[in-house]
Amino acid sequence: MTSWIMTMTEVGLTRIRLDAICAYQEIDKGTKLLVYTKDNSLFEIVEDIASTIAELDSEFNIN
Repeated sequence: MTSWIMTMTEVGLTRIRLDAICAYQEIDKGTKLLVYTKDNSLFEIVEDIASTIAELDSEFNIN
């Protein structure tokens, strides 16, 4: 089964497939998180940055 994250982006509540994510980047001293997907979509996550990063780091086995 495909895993998803549900997060608040600049356009509202958004679901992103974890297997579609190819990169993510924390910017502006942790106030924003950019998520890049394989189809060249860019999502700017604006809430719960720390918990979203923790979830992504766990999913991609980043210590």
